Amino acid sequence: MKNHALNKWIIQRISAVVLIPLLLFFLYSLVNLVNQDYTGALDAFDNYLSIIVFTLFLIFSGLHLKLGLNEIIEDYIQDESIKATLNKVIILYAAVLPIVGIISLITIIL
Repeated sequence: MKNHALNKWIIQRISAVVLIPLLLFFLYSLVNLVNQDYTGALDAFDNYLSIIVFTLFLIFSGLHLKLGLNEIIEDYIQDESIKATLNKVIILYAAVLPIVGIISLITIIL
């Protein structure tokens, strides 16, 4: 049990560190999109570097979301049936939201 908890803790910290530069790139790109029209926004996603960075941002955000919310549920929810239900909902959202974002990015470049 301790090894599993330690692994989750390490993955949470690694994902947080990886998210810092990805978030900075995301915020920088978002600020640049404010004054652009629709075609200018599409052009911002025209290069593969932006697509890769945003894809990594979505994947690591979903992973970090899942790990963080699972820890909150483990710490504060006592009823096992509620824990199981909430963990399934979190897994669903942590998987679906990045997948929807990645599909959206792919449709932009096609």
